[in-house]
Amino acid sequence: MPPREYPPLSLNTANPSLAPVRSIAVTGGKGGVGKTNLSVNLAASLAGLGKRTLLLDADLGLANVDVLLGLSPQNTLADLVSGRCELDEVILEGPNGMLVVPAASGRRHMAELQPAQHVGLVNVFNELQRDLDILIVDTAAGITDSVLTFCQAAQDAVVVVCDEPASITDAYALIKVLARERGLAE
Repeated sequence: MPPREYPPLSLNTANPSLAPVRSIAVTGGKGGVGKTNLSVNLAASLAGLGKRTLLLDADLGLANVDVLLGLSPQNTLADLVSGRCELDEVILEGPNGMLVVPAASGRRHMAELQPAQHVGLVNVFNELQRDLDILIVDTAAGITDSVLTFCQAAQDAVVVVCDEPASITDAYALIKVLARERGLAE
């Protein structure tokens, strides 16, 4: 079966006066390997170097970016998906001026979004008109549709592992699924 086509995360393409945005998905096959810590520190470091950075918490059911950054969001991606707010109302300012899009933790319906809803989220970000240099996407762990969609949509994916055999095995499985089902190079 040929890989499904998904829209790339290519912010600012609708507005030629804004520079294209580099997108990097940070992912892993197993939870607890440091994906969110790496995402937060990478985004904060890039922002500290003067890069206009947006950090998207795409761990839709068990989000923690806001917790690690000590932020108290009024709105999250769950509010956006439900139609209670617009994307601009979800975006917060974090350390070094980086922008943060928090997801919600403990919202099972967010973890169970349909593939078309994942594509819809990617499209919402593609329509964002912000002067940015880089988008860091902190995904959930595993091989769920959400993880695969955000990895495929990003220009680059960083697969995080730790020194546990299960971490390495699961990361390899994720890479195989991305290559086989989504047409991404190994």
